[in-house]
Amino acid sequence: MLLRVVSILIGFLLACTAFSLVLVAFVFTPAEFATLPDGEGGGRISMAGFQLLASAIQVVIFAAPLALVAIAMAEWRAIDEWIYYALVALLIAGVGFLAQYVSELQGAPTIVNNYAFTAFMTGGFVAGLVYWLVAGRSAGERRRAAETGAAAHGAAARPADAAARRTAGPVT
Repeated sequence: MLLRVVSILIGFLLACTAFSLVLVAFVFTPAEFATLPDGEGGGRISMAGFQLLASAIQVVIFAAPLALVAIAMAEWRAIDEWIYYALVALLIAGVGFLAQYVSELQGAPTIVNNYAFTAFMTGGFVAGLVYWLVAGRSAGERRRAAETGAAAHGAAARPADAAARRTAGPVT
């Protein structure tokens, strides 16, 4: 049980980091790094690293309550399909995008554009896949093992019960 909780926490943290990495890759594009003159890449890379850490912290704080509900439901229902985690992460990314839009100041440049929306949705999809790879594939394994064991035990007990009923004799 403790190992499963640790696996879920590691999966969640890696998914949040993957989401942040995608967002940073949309801001600091690989093409931009490729065209930088020699010696100027260090400052941009350190800025990108700082943005990665700062955004990962914000993503963890924002996504935790929503992900907790989705993960608890997946563990309870033994949902281990990648599409569930991808859709849940897309939903969380969409809520995050809307929260970012609602918190904007009047007159300030807006986040509502296709590029930002694409960055959030791509990040959500990647985060869902990362979580599934780390922890989601094994959701509900203990429950399935217990049900399989109970079914096997029940199947083994049924023939003995049937044999006992046949030899019981006539009922008067």
